[in-house]
Amino acid sequence: MPISYQEALKIIQTHIKPLQTDQTLPLLKAINRISGGDVYAKFALPKYPMSLKEGYGIAFDTQITSYTLLSPPYPTPIPIGYGVRLSTGERIPKGADTIIAEEDVTSEHEDRITIPLHVTQAQHIKKEGEDIAQGEWLLKQYEHISAQKITALSAQGISRVKVIQKPTISILSIGNQLASGEINNSNAMSLAARIVELGGKIGEIVVCKENEEKILSELKQLANKSDCVMTTGALSRHDAMRHLLETKILMPLFHHVRIAPAKPTSLTLFDDKPILHLPGLPLGCMLGFEMLGVPLLRQLQHLRCIIPDFITCINQKRITCRDNCMSAIPGYSDGRNFVCAPYYEAGRLNILSQCNGYTLMEDREVIEEGEEIPFFYFTHPPVS
Repeated sequence: MPISYQEALKIIQTHIKPLQTDQTLPLLKAINRISGGDVYAKFALPKYPMSLKEGYGIAFDTQITSYTLLSPPYPTPIPIGYGVRLSTGERIPKGADTIIAEEDVTSEHEDRITIPLHVTQAQHIKKEGEDIAQGEWLLKQYEHISAQKITALSAQGISRVKVIQKPTISILSIGNQLASGEINNSNAMSLAARIVELGGKIGEIVVCKENEEKILSELKQLANKSDCVMTTGALSRHDAMRHLLETKILMPLFHHVRIAPAKPTSLTLFDDKPILHLPGLPLGCMLGFEMLGVPLLRQLQHLRCIIPDFITCINQKRITCRDNCMSAIPGYSDGRNFVCAPYYEAGRLNILSQCNGYTLMEDREVIEEGEEIPFFYFTHPPVS
């Protein structure tokens, strides 16, 4: 009996163990990787109060509008009614508690300045530790390392960071026509490219005939070298992989999911390594990967949510889909509207090259024009 899409996702979360192996990389090579440990600030930034404006640091008093400028060496602290010239980013001497921007000074005569009437004490000052406090949590374990995270790390003098090892994924393509070279192995290359795009790395790509002993032998070898294996093909009624699953030679965590167009997709553990079995029809294979392979990769990489983020779009064209299942409909979104692909049967080959994502719709036969729908980008949204 096929299980629901939600049940399949729950099985991935509860039965697949995230990777624990880590490595240490230079900061720039760690971008878009997953942090392998917590990183805390060793010291406060700034290390001292600093001026945010080119101008004057004064010991402010609400009753005084004219201040005498001092020359170094300055007395400690700066007396009330006195000030010093400062550049942007310069350390503020003790006693000076307000910055007057150069352009805000109403008059300047040799060693005296006159300031506006409406001045706020402590304005234009960055306090010690205001950017980063000592001991602050800069990077959490299993957090995605973005370019923005690099700012704080580099400001602390950190040049290398621990990251989770990329998951190594091998691909086993099954089919007599593939093995004979009669047809090209586009499924494997499509999967490999997508895996690399999502932060994984490719172990081996192997093609084998529809022979159960040969399949099991290849799976054993690939599982020993990889964190995960993905197979394509041989899931139809009388095919070898389906027979291995149905006779429990391979024990499935799930076998058949109520999803379209990739219902035969299955998940097994082989020597404790997850094996995702995808159908051989091109679009069925790739959409099955988006729906279940992507969550599997995200689980291996410790991502908190195994479903990618989505946006809400307005459907621009009436769509027909299958009821009693979760349907994946590929298409294109400009960030506001969605237009489905002209064809989305499982056997289509090149349709995804015209798409930048897909929508998911459950238990619906029709999605009407004008309806709000979720949209999942294959990669990052386009920059407008």
